[in-house]
Amino acid sequence: MRSLQLWFVSVAVLAGGACGDKSGMMTATGASGPTGEPNDTGDDTEEPDDTTGPGATSTTGGGMSATGTSSGPVEPTSAGSEPTSVGFIVPPDGGISGQCDPRVQDCPEGQKCTAVAPVEGEPWGVNTCVEINGEGVVGDPCDVENGKYTGVDNCALGNICLLTDEEGQDGVCVEFCNTSDNCPNTPTADCVVYNDGSLPICLPACDPLVQDCPEGQACYNSAGDLFVCFKESAMPGEGAPGAECQYINQCQKGGFCAAAASVTNCPPMSTGCCTPFCPVSGGNAPCQAGEECTPFFEMGMAPPSYEDVGVCVIPA
Repeated sequence: MRSLQLWFVSVAVLAGGACGDKSGMMTATGASGPTGEPNDTGDDTEEPDDTTGPGATSTTGGGMSATGTSSGPVEPTSAGSEPTSVGFIVPPDGGISGQCDPRVQDCPEGQKCTAVAPVEGEPWGVNTCVEINGEGVVGDPCDVENGKYTGVDNCALGNICLLTDEEGQDGVCVEFCNTSDNCPNTPTADCVVYNDGSLPICLPACDPLVQDCPEGQACYNSAGDLFVCFKESAMPGEGAPGAECQYINQCQKGGFCAAAASVTNCPPMSTGCCTPFCPVSGGNAPCQAGEECTPFFEMGMAPPSYEDVGVCVIPA
């Protein structure tokens, strides 16, 4: 078992959609404006597979689904097409009836609103009030009691323990986004929304060509034009170019889960396969035979500093 999965729920880039993560399981809900992701963080969240960029695939995978809620389109689609919210679940305005709101923290004094599993054995999917058992803030080490999805952790009000192992241990406190989809305590982070809207969280922004995330994490595409750090779930020997994937972080560091039809040597009947990110200015050196380093974003649509980001896919 892996610790976290970014879950993808649709198909996008060039030949398909983006992949999700299997170890932490994050499903992403994409929408313009505040949304999600995942495509999670060392945790099991489900994140949408749709991403911007050629050959993106999305599949529902293992635990964290993401709704992208930061600037720009939340969910990318095939190259050359407009961003859509395919595969993303956008929570209804005003929250879900009977649940608390982690953005507002509307629980009684001494409690906090956090994400928990709707059913034992499943990843996060609903929000509920739990007792505050600690003072951990962004970046502090943390643990979750009685399993990684119970929500009972030692992080402070407004934070949740993510990026844990399968038992819910050795995680990191992550801040929930506020009602403006901002991250007041983590200004370099992006607000992404995962798992049916239950995880509106702040994840560090990163560069997929540099892979400048903390040890044990990798830079993955989430919510369209965003790249965020999340727990790498590929085991040794897994996630190489051409390997099957269903989740964003099921590929090796520097890899992207693209639509099966976009990747050379992708096994038959696969939902998606891993392929490397590549600098467009650097040519096709990282790519498999028959693939080209194709701009991840449509011409003129790349966010600042991401103009050279490409991904190896079979030309359309």
